[in-house]
Amino acid sequence: MADRSAYKLTKDEIAELAKVLGRRPDVLVAARGPEGFVALLRDRMVVRRRQGWQLVAWTDIQRGGWDSDNRRLYWQMIDGTRSEIELNEQSALPHAFAERVRASIVAWRQIELDDDLGTVQLVGRRRPGSDEPISWQVEGLGRCDLGNPKVQSIVLGLVEEMRAEYE
Repeated sequence: MADRSAYKLTKDEIAELAKVLGRRPDVLVAARGPEGFVALLRDRMVVRRRQGWQLVAWTDIQRGGWDSDNRRLYWQMIDGTRSEIELNEQSALPHAFAERVRASIVAWRQIELDDDLGTVQLVGRRRPGSDEPISWQVEGLGRCDLGNPKVQSIVLGLVEEMRAEYE
């Protein structure tokens, strides 16, 4: 059984995080590992390693999950960069992580394009609980080439249709 302090930040860590954020953090759940800790906030994930802080907006995480065999939380950003951190125990953090990522998604569609151009995934996201403008992200799946001018033209039209529907 893990020590309950493994799921909380110390007063010093909270004070340091408050300086980084410019406000007192509202930590939903936290977990520790040999490399540092992860704290999930309503608007972002915070990773603290020896090298420093990593602040990750929920809307910037394209996908991620929990590797239970290796006790690692992993994520991929919308720009394609990947990161992970080992945690001593999973606690409720992996479930809360998945919930926060899902909460940032306002609209999602996967569309098979005509003319054998492949499949695109369109996602509209915003900070959970906010009325901020929706940011639209497009991912080409499989053989889909987002650099193809024909694909770009189709995708622009699809995004405009979704904007009209959701904004």
